Amino acid sequence: MVKDFYTGFEGEPEIIFFFQEFDAQKVVVRTWIGYFDSIMMATQPNENGWRGLSYYYHTDTGWFEETPWRIPDLRDALIDLQSVNKKELDQETLTVYQSIFDLLEKAQSIDKEVWVEYD
Repeated sequence: MVKDFYTGFEGEPEIIFFFQEFDAQKVVVRTWIGYFDSIMMATQPNENGWRGLSYYYHTDTGWFEETPWRIPDLRDALIDLQSVNKKELDQETLTVYQSIFDLLEKAQSIDKEVWVEYD
């Protein structure tokens, strides 16, 4: 299953979230980096600073250093995404946000690793 939010942005940076299901089928969310940037900018740090995906985004580590990159803690990534101020997102970006959140949640529920590819 592939959710594509990148078509129409070819030539610009792309970020792909994916995991392998039990039947060897990949679950994939492809998105234009602009949508993901908006999501990360709407994420709020907690009292200890950035966490989850926001930490890697704001420190230019993780998928910026190696691709594909495995998300080390899905629970932390989900908690981080829950801090997104959804009122700051337009409808398309909100759809992308929900698709990424759903992918991470599904992977966590079946104990799968999620990978991020940056191109």
